[in-house]
Amino acid sequence: MADPASERRERPRWKGGRPSLADAARRGAALPAVRLTQDELSAVQADARLCGITVSDLVRRRLFGRRLPRAVPEINRDAWSRLGPLAANLNQYVRAIHQGQAAGAPLALLQSMRRELAALRRALLDDSEDQ
Repeated sequence: MADPASERRERPRWKGGRPSLADAARRGAALPAVRLTQDELSAVQADARLCGITVSDLVRRRLFGRRLPRAVPEINRDAWSRLGPLAANLNQYVRAIHQGQAAGAPLALLQSMRRELAALRRALLDDSEDQ
């Protein structure tokens, strides 16, 4: 029978963080250089920044016809980011009530608050110039 201590040393150590991807899922392949004008490069970088994603992710999404994340107008970003944790907490509380793990505020009131919060976050996505 093998010594438990030596068994532990043989296993690869996981130091925390996200586990490694399988070889097929790793993005190790690269396209040859794409030549752009400085204006084109600036436009691509601005689009990526506006969507809150990397340039590589932007190019992949556009190339494969995937949806881009909706951009939050600059003026609304602070409100959007402060509403995120509130929405998450509200969803957790509603879920706990559904599972019978919490009591307190009426479920109808919490669901109404969740709808109002979702409507407010949708309104923050709309560009104020369009109104």
